[in-house]
This record gives sequence, structure tokens and C-alpha cells, in this order.
Amino acid sequence: LSMETLTEAGADLSPPAFSQVVFIDIPQAYPRSAPITCRFTLSAALQPSSMDWVGIFKVGWSSTKDYHTFVWVEPTEDPEASQRIMRQAVFKEYYLPKDEIEFYQFSNTPFCFRNQAEQNTGSLVDDELLVITTQDQVDQSQREKAEMQTELDLLREHNNKLKQTLQQQLKENDRLKEKMATQQTEQEMLNQSLLSSKSNEDEYERVLVKINQLKEELDELRTKVDAQSDELTKLNAKLREQERELSKTNDRFQLLQVDYQSTYKEKEKLTVELQRLQSLTCSIEEVKRENQELCRRLSQQETLPQDDVKVQYQGVTRQLQETQAKLASEKEETRKARRQAEMQVKEMSGLMADKDILIEDNEKRVMLWTLEKNELVRENEKLRGEIEKLRVVYTSLGDLGTTAAASESMYLQHDDIGAPVRENSANQNLQRHQENIYETLDSIRLEEPVMVCRHCQESFPGITENELEQHEQSHRVCPFCTMICDHMEQSVFEDHVYGHEL
Repeated sequence: LSMETLTEAGADLSPPAFSQVVFIDIPQAYPRSAPITCRFTLSAALQPSSMDWVGIFKVGWSSTKDYHTFVWVEPTEDPEASQRIMRQAVFKEYYLPKDEIEFYQFSNTPFCFRNQAEQNTGSLVDDELLVITTQDQVDQSQREKAEMQTELDLLREHNNKLKQTLQQQLKENDRLKEKMATQQTEQEMLNQSLLSSKSNEDEYERVLVKINQLKEELDELRTKVDAQSDELTKLNAKLREQERELSKTNDRFQLLQVDYQSTYKEKEKLTVELQRLQSLTCSIEEVKRENQELCRRLSQQETLPQDDVKVQYQGVTRQLQETQAKLASEKEETRKARRQAEMQVKEMSGLMADKDILIEDNEKRVMLWTLEKNELVRENEKLRGEIEKLRVVYTSLGDLGTTAAASESMYLQHDDIGAPVRENSANQNLQRHQENIYETLDSIRLEEPVMVCRHCQESFPGITENELEQHEQSHRVCPFCTMICDHMEQSVFEDHVYGHEL
């Protein structure tokens, strides 16, 4: 196992200038069949650790992971005396490299091959150990030495550049320290100014908190108004539906009234006919009595001639049969007319009862929806009042926030470059927030609906639903052609409705 130390002329390889670990008594070659001992000391700048280790590396290594083998360094009991005492690490022969061509070195201990003049004989003597090498191996060592020398020159040049960069960074650091001292002085002055204006800042924070609280309350009010508007729209739709249903009911009621009047007239006619039939019945009873009287007289008048009695009897009998037949037919017609009149009266009674129930139900629904609508209108008025109060309070708070922002700008004008930008941004956000609040308040205002009569199409601004309903009910409308018949008399209107039925 061959190893050689660095003997380049003119190179400064003293321990403080080159390495933090100094390896002592490193021979040029080690035997492969025996353990080797590596002795070294640490410089004062390096602090020993329990994780320290020493490795054997192939010449030309570039990372600590390129080791062939390594052993842990036993820690010392006195860390302060570790720089003064010699330490050692023992490598067992089993883990040592097996080839004789490659060159190796310990970690942190660079070395190179000897000059060619020193290797012409091809033999080395060290402590009674003879190592024979070939000229090719010596040439290869020289080439590796030249490469390492080139790499060392590059490292020195890079080190010089790093030193120059370090000097520049130190100068920049001194300049930044001076600037920081100046900024600290300015910061102290600003802190004093901030302490003097802390009350204004607290007031401004309270104003911002109040503005956020008002914004949340306004959002809640907006949600309530939207919900109330939706509910009011639904109630208006229901109210319009019930109004249409009530209008249909009124039309049916008018038809029932017309039918009732026609039935009443027919009933009067039937009553007159019934009275006539009753008088006819009385006359028939009178005829019967007269017939009986005639029969009695005939029985008494036996002295009269038989032919005259017979003729007179046949005439009376024929008259009696005709009268009975007429009486039977009139009785049948009277029964039919009476049954028809009773059925019509019963049907009219049921229709009138249904009409009364339907009208009462519709009146209750309309009254209930009217009460709900009035309650919603009152609640909307209350919400509008609260919104107006919030507008006044928010306007006063906005003025107070503007004053606080102006006060804050007095002590922020000495801040860094970003301070004016933040102040302008805060003022713009505050103004934009105020504009949004005013736009929201204006958008919440509900438009008053204009009432329009569905019959005459005349608009009535400023009236209620009840007043519009009373106006619509005041019209006399034909249930068939929906023509307004306000100028017609009741009899003409009835004839007009009967004309549609015919």
C-alpha cells in the first residue's frame, strides 16, 4: 500500500496555513498484511467532536463519500487539551486496499508523488521495507501530480477571488451598519412621534371596528329586507290569486242573483197559476155539489117525462166527466209545478248557502292577507327608519374616520417609502367602502307600487289594496263578456246577462 507526502518546493504547507488536522510521521508506504496506525493533532481553530472520523481516500477524491474505509476517533476526556496531545486511529488489515498500483491518502492530508529523478531506480527503502515500482507507475504518478498542481492553482485563484469578494462584502456590511444606525435614529424619532399620537391611532382603530360592525349590521338588514321583499312578493301573488278567485266568486254570485231573480219570477208565475188552479178546484167542487143537487132533484122529479130526464142526465154526466178530466190534468200540472218549484227553491237555498260560505271564507282570507301585508309594510317602514339611522351614524363615523386618517398622516409622513402608498391605499379603501355603503343604502329603497284597476285600467298611485278592491267591486261587470255596465239599469243589465244564456 504506497503513499507519499507532498514535497513541492516553495509551497506553504504549514499546519495553520493549509489544514486543520496535521498528520504526523506518515511513511511513503504501508504493508498490506498488518494494521496501520495514523497519528495526528488538531489545530486550535478546530473543536473536537464525538462524530470525528479518519478515512483512507484514493488520490483525486472530490467528496467525503469517496472514502475506501474509515475508523472513528476516540474522544478525549479533556476537550481543551485535545489540541496539544497527539491522537491516533488504527486501521485493521482486513479493510485495507488490496491493490499495489493506486495511491491513497488520509482525509485532510494532501500529498503528491516524488519527482522522476527520485524514482529512477524504482526502489524505495523505509524501515527495512522494500517496495518496487515500474516506470509507468512513476509516470502516472507524475501526471496525477501535475493534475493536482493545476487543481491546486485553480483553488488558489478561486480563494483569492473569494477573499476579494469578502473584502467587498465587509465594506458593504460597514456601509449597511452605518445606514442601519441612521435608520435606528430615525426610528426612535418616529417612535416618539407615534407615542405622542397613539390616542389618535386608537380612535382610528375604534372607528374602523365600528365601521366593520355597521357593515355587518347593514348586511343583516339587507338580508332581512330581501327576505321580506320575497315574502311580500309571494303574498302579493297570493293576494292577486285570491282577488281573481273572489272576482270569479262575485261573477258566480251575480249569476246566482240573476238566476234567483228569474226563479223568483217563475215562482210568482207558478203561484199565480196555483191560485188559479185552486180557484178552479173550488169551482169543480162547486160543480160536484151542483151535480149532487141535480141528482137529488132528478130523483125527486119522477113525475117528469122519462125522455127529458134522460137527456138532461146524459148532458150533466158528460159535463161532469169533462170537468173531472180537466180537474185531473190540472191537478197533475199543479203537482209537477209544485215539485219543480220546491226543487228550485231547495237548489237556490243550497247555492245561497254555498255562496255565503265562499264569500265569508274569501273575506277571511283577504282580511288575513291584508293584515299580513300591513304588518310587512310596517316592518319595512321600520327597517327603512333603521337604515336611515345607520346612514346618519355611518356618515358621522366616516367623517370621524377621515379626521383620524388625516391625523395619522401627520406622523406617518416620516416613515419609509411604502408608508405614503399604504396611507393613500387606506384612504381609497375607506372612500370606496363609504361609496359602497351609500349605494347599498340607496338600492334598499323599495319602489311604491302603482295600483291599477283591472276593469277600467285606471291607475291610482298612493292607495292601498283594500281601497283598490273596493273600487273594483263598485263596477257592474258582465260575467260572460266582462263588459263594464255601470251606466245600465238593473233590469237592462239582467236582460243583457239573459241574452248570453239564450
